[in-house]
Amino acid sequence: MDKIELEIKNLNKYYGKVQVLHDINLKIEKGEIHGIIGPNGCGKSTFMNILFGNSVIKDTGGYKGEILIEGEHIKMNNSSQAIKCGIGMIHQEFTLLPYMSVSENIKLTRENTVKMSEKILSKDLTYVDKKKNCEETKAILNKLGFEIDSDLLVKNLSVNAMQFVEIGREIDNENLKILFLDEPTAVLNKEDSMKLMKVIKDLANKGVTIIFVSHRLHEIKEICDKVTVLRDGKIVIQYEKDEITIKKLAHAMMGYDVKKIEKKIVKSNNKTILTMKNFYVKMQGEEIKNLNLEIKEGEILGVTSLSGHGKLALGYGIMGMFPCEGEVILEETVLDLENVRDNINKGIFLIPDDRKKMGLLMEHSIKDNIVFSGLYGKNKFLKKINMFFKIKDDKSINENVKNYIDKLEIKCINEKQNVSELSGGNQQKICIARALCMDPKILFLLEPTRGVDIGAKEKILDMILEMNERNNMTVVVISSELEELKRISDRVAVLCEGKLSNILPPNSRDEEFALAYTGEGAYYASQKASNNY
Repeated sequence: MDKIELEIKNLNKYYGKVQVLHDINLKIEKGEIHGIIGPNGCGKSTFMNILFGNSVIKDTGGYKGEILIEGEHIKMNNSSQAIKCGIGMIHQEFTLLPYMSVSENIKLTRENTVKMSEKILSKDLTYVDKKKNCEETKAILNKLGFEIDSDLLVKNLSVNAMQFVEIGREIDNENLKILFLDEPTAVLNKEDSMKLMKVIKDLANKGVTIIFVSHRLHEIKEICDKVTVLRDGKIVIQYEKDEITIKKLAHAMMGYDVKKIEKKIVKSNNKTILTMKNFYVKMQGEEIKNLNLEIKEGEILGVTSLSGHGKLALGYGIMGMFPCEGEVILEETVLDLENVRDNINKGIFLIPDDRKKMGLLMEHSIKDNIVFSGLYGKNKFLKKINMFFKIKDDKSINENVKNYIDKLEIKCINEKQNVSELSGGNQQKICIARALCMDPKILFLLEPTRGVDIGAKEKILDMILEMNERNNMTVVVISSELEELKRISDRVAVLCEGKLSNILPPNSRDEEFALAYTGEGAYYASQKASNNY
């Protein structure tokens, strides 16, 4: 690795009067895996957007500085230009076309075609060879260790399946020279992340230059040849591979030693607050099948599974977002899962895993997003002006919003800033703040720490513990991050093929969780034995 593939000189970027990148200078060699890390809002995504020619950069005044690819100066005006230069990008927020199939997304602009014998106006006609496209799509996804029907529409896929499609689209490009990966494993569990790590190493060995952005520091340590640390839009330090330790990386990106949150007392409660009986959820790629589960009042229940084995469907099914069968009982009341508003008013709330499409009002302010559900769903933040009318209590709204911005350390200009302008990690914090405003009986959190830095992750976990302990709130944390679940949960439920495989204490050995993941858990085994499998 001695040839410079990508060089950045004095790169600067402003959003209005706010400077978000300061004199970035970087050299990356051909075939190198170069890690970029930093806290939320440090400029990582802006840096990637500049290099990929994202339109948001040009629309906000462009950038200053030089970009050289193989020694040639390039002015990145749009993504088409970047693609012609051999650059690919896997975005933190998906850029797939929802109403096109898996194969159509992966082969887009690179479709196989067949020449027809007929001509029109002396011009040859061709048609898309759908069969060959599907075969090549299957081969690409098999290379990633992922199997799915290539004719499925992307809109019907789970988030982790979409991530594999996004990755597949980029590695299908034979002209790929430089690949940017912005939090590619944020939606993947440990097993799927390991598959992706292997693919990335194989690409680098073939000469593809990799720029890898991630908050998972153990992945950075494992895979990267060099690491650049950003903080407040500046490069604070760079490490060679033999210098990298997780402790060094964490301290460099945050500027202080990060203390890990641990649950002090594991609760044991026999009172059931929510019961699922013979529960089915028909969510494509994430189905729940005949689930029987009791959630105890005041506990933190962790729920996990391998990708595609049902963990996400649990929360979405309870909120009536996919067709369901069976019974869900809150205390002694059977819920009508189609009446979402009524169930929210009864005290059930959910934070989705896809914050951009389902969790936020992207073109509204931070303030609007934090108070929206409480204000319009539960009539909070109102004050009486007489016996008949109420109006918004701006003082209460402003106090609550500023409190959450400070407590969760949401990096922003002020509470009036649009959430679309924030980093993914700060957007996730706003979703948490909105849920806290609702003060629910039962809170379902889907992948709550996805895409946030190590400091913000600990703050979010701390907030989960605090609202559970202070308000005796029942919290169901649905996550691929098993180590986090073990640190904060009273119990951890493991699903396999949409069924309950086992419920384990958080201090159980890794071997017990591995058995549960693969369907060898006690519950799952008993279902097999009784022919209910």
